[in-house]
Amino acid sequence: MFDFINYGADKLQALFLIILRASGLFLMAPVISHRTIPTLVKVGLMITISLVLVPTVAGSALPEVTSFWQLAALGAKEILLGLIIGLMFRLIFSGAKTAGSIISYQIGFALVSTPDVEEGGQVAIIGQFWFLVGTLIFLCINGHHLVIEAFAESYNVIPAGMVGWGSSVGELMIKYTAYVFVIALKIAAPVMITLFLTDVALGTIAKTMPTMNVFFVGFPIKIAVGLLVIGLSLPVFAYVLEKATTYLDDELRLVFAAMGRA
Repeated sequence: MFDFINYGADKLQALFLIILRASGLFLMAPVISHRTIPTLVKVGLMITISLVLVPTVAGSALPEVTSFWQLAALGAKEILLGLIIGLMFRLIFSGAKTAGSIISYQIGFALVSTPDVEEGGQVAIIGQFWFLVGTLIFLCINGHHLVIEAFAESYNVIPAGMVGWGSSVGELMIKYTAYVFVIALKIAAPVMITLFLTDVALGTIAKTMPTMNVFFVGFPIKIAVGLLVIGLSLPVFAYVLEKATTYLDDELRLVFAAMGRA
């Protein structure tokens, strides 16, 4: 005889754990976690994705829960895994904002900032520009599909309620967090090199023509050269963003292997 009660309980437990993992994803992942997206839309997408995955997840063995605190611990681990999945893709945009801060300082826009709607606080205006362009590129290369695909694939390695935490997980996260500066340097390299050569040229002019006020002449020159190179280097920015997305998406499987109990 088919046991409807246990069948419903397994489905409900699987749905609960999937929603918790998805909630961490929607709190951290780029684009889908943006504050401009209505909360009801996020909740609707989160529940829809969870309902789609329930038949697959419920077929695997779920951990036996005997107390509320054990359920809370399982839920906390599921949320943490969702946050890590979202964080891996969010590092790309953090690198773009960091590159914008570096370039803004070199050009002379250090005091020019704009409110950061996504994370709060202030962000360099060039960093905000690269963030917006990066969002468009991320959508064009189907980066949002990669986020959802990585979330679904996480259940192949880490079943619901089977999230572990080994010593290697922390080392991997430190490694990938440091990758933000690698992304920032790659994005900002064309402008940094050009502005360095511009400073060398202005220094040479200051030595050969002492009567010229290089400060007042150099300030608008550096702004014009910097903005020109930023526009010309947009293909480089798109290339770095695409390669970084692919790299972090592949490396995410190592995180799954470190957090899985299989």
